[in-house]
Amino acid sequence: MIESISKETFHIATEHTSYVIGITATGHAEHIYYGRRLRDVRASLTALRQKRYILPRSSTYVKEDDDAIDLTDSALEFTSEGKGDYKAPLIAASWGENEERTIDFRLRAASISQGTKGASSPLPLSKDRKGEAETLELSFADIESGMHMTLVYTVFPSLDAITRRTIVENRGIEGITLRGVASAQLDIRESGMKALTLNGAWAREFSVTERTIDEGTIISESRKGNSSAEANPGFMIEGSKGSCYALNLLYSGPHRASMSLTSHGLTHIVWGINPDMFSWRLKQGESFESPEAVMIYSENGREEASDRMHGFIRTAICRSEWAERLRPMMLDTWEALYYSATEDKILDMAKGAKDLGLEGVIVNDGWFGVRRSDRTSLGDWHVNTMRFPSGIFSLAQDVHRLGLLFGLWFEPEGISERSELYKEHPDWIIGRSAETNAEGRHEQLLDLTRRDVQDWIISTLSTTIDRCRIDYIKWDINRAYSDAFSHQGWNGGEFFHRYILGLYTILGALGHRFPSLYIETSAAGGARFDLGMLSFSTTMNPSDDSDPIERSRMMAGLSLLYPLSVIKTSFSPSPNSMTRRIVDRETRFNIAAFGVLSYTLDSHDLSRIEKTTLKNQIEFYKGYRMLLQFGRFRLQESGNRTIWTVSNKDRSVILMLYLQRYLIPNTSAEKLYVEDIDESYDYRIFSRSHILSGQESLAYPQESECYTVPGDALRWGGISLVEQVSGDGYREGMRMLGDFSSRLYIIRRIED
Repeated sequence: MIESISKETFHIATEHTSYVIGITATGHAEHIYYGRRLRDVRASLTALRQKRYILPRSSTYVKEDDDAIDLTDSALEFTSEGKGDYKAPLIAASWGENEERTIDFRLRAASISQGTKGASSPLPLSKDRKGEAETLELSFADIESGMHMTLVYTVFPSLDAITRRTIVENRGIEGITLRGVASAQLDIRESGMKALTLNGAWAREFSVTERTIDEGTIISESRKGNSSAEANPGFMIEGSKGSCYALNLLYSGPHRASMSLTSHGLTHIVWGINPDMFSWRLKQGESFESPEAVMIYSENGREEASDRMHGFIRTAICRSEWAERLRPMMLDTWEALYYSATEDKILDMAKGAKDLGLEGVIVNDGWFGVRRSDRTSLGDWHVNTMRFPSGIFSLAQDVHRLGLLFGLWFEPEGISERSELYKEHPDWIIGRSAETNAEGRHEQLLDLTRRDVQDWIISTLSTTIDRCRIDYIKWDINRAYSDAFSHQGWNGGEFFHRYILGLYTILGALGHRFPSLYIETSAAGGARFDLGMLSFSTTMNPSDDSDPIERSRMMAGLSLLYPLSVIKTSFSPSPNSMTRRIVDRETRFNIAAFGVLSYTLDSHDLSRIEKTTLKNQIEFYKGYRMLLQFGRFRLQESGNRTIWTVSNKDRSVILMLYLQRYLIPNTSAEKLYVEDIDESYDYRIFSRSHILSGQESLAYPQESECYTVPGDALRWGGISLVEQVSGDGYREGMRMLGDFSSRLYIIRRIED
């Protein structure tokens, strides 16, 4: 709900939160409140609004008859340069012959409308699937330059979410250059707040970094051209009284979140496109739109804020025919075959996958051109007839006859110098020439700012998808951007954003032509794991590192802002190809089960015990798939152990992962608490039985634990687990877990 309390005050309300904006006497947009839903905003305004009496000394004031308005010490909806607001700007521009930077935006109009306001660019927007959204537009003008700026707020009441974006239009002179246009600003009159950002690098993405926002500035940003493994666009801000703001961005390019504390105790947060990687020439009559930002608040801390962000993503971001469907269990050929895929091998693996109970096969790298390594053939998206003599269409038919989905891997943005495509179109690459460009993974990148390149990718992939009846594509990119230059003439500042717009144009066209196509996106793992890509895909790959222990660490960060239904997980061989770590089959499954489970191994080359074990796992996953993909997720780290739970809406069924990092001798008895539970129910809790080989059963025999316990006792008293073997011999019935081992507990309500 959006209500205009007066011409100067607006209340944006969700089911549980209120966001209040006021317009000052000078025409500036003042941020009054964002927090728990207020019962009576009109009656609260006088108390909530900032009182101004002190004359600014080292700062400036707006005008003589209102000399107490110090913009730097004001909580505002946007900051701009030149009129005495010295905080990090939401908008920065240069204009005129002298490249003036002073901008003085004052309110000109305000309007409220039903639904969402569509973008005029390929940028994705949140979808109003419930038909409940409303939009507030606040329009401002700068008289000298002729620039107009509109702040667009869209509320999704039942999802407790508000989105923001910025639209800038040149209605004045030629020669306006936008130097930065962020998507959202949040000013909070509180000091000592904590920032939680997701940082890392290739193969170790999504580490949670917690920092107190002190005087000075915290920057979490990508400078790589994509959203990056180094800094995810999503982050959280925690207050001192348990409040939490979950903030995100529908963007896959270079981004920045700036978090600072002013000298007067105002926490100032701005996020959007990275201004260091951006500039945009705005001709007379042209406009520019920023990506959409997402804001969610909870007074009950990060868990509830996470729940609300998860619900918003599932409802307003995920689309296509797969948005609400259970995700299939696929066999990915990569770690089994790498570049050595052949028609016979794939068909044998498909038959093995069918026998195990899997639901589809993804033919990964090596099926096209003359591809035998990463040094050739990217761009030549026609089948390698030496390896696939019957062609992809015939193979897809054979896989479909088995009752399986058929998937194909592409890296559409990459191009090998040793390829037919490069010989025909050397000017299609990013940069001036391959000879002078930096190189990554023995490849260059196609210039997606070009319409002819976009059309070629759309046509090439559409032809293969249509003719071969492809059900599933895995869209990958495996190198960072460099040499930001286009033969179309875009400068470095415009190039990165135009590239992302080109990417969205391609993905949007494929989604429109093939609404039932399942799209999984990957960028050397998690280098483009963001809401922009998720607006076009069903699932995303969080990392090239499939090691289960590393994935369990990543989940602590991933789960803060992204639901299980969009996270691709992998059961991979042991020792792991990335870490060489040896982890037992059950633990590999127990960790990978929390999300969209896939297998990456040779299903044809398995022992009898391995086949029996995997069949058991897959049957179990299917039985609990709705819970493991769409349930409510909770995570606790406690010393040497990690506890995950996933529960359904009424808490009648809960799965719990108990993960032990290391076997420690001479340990004490342990207690297991289940917090996300309905205390009024009685429950039965037992560990999932699993199948061991003869050697494994001798080393790690399966204990048998089953308890019937009231919910309140389960939460507050906990279960005293059977003691572990810890250095003094084994007695029958003891728990016996080694390093990096786990148990999966099933907790079910006892029906009357």
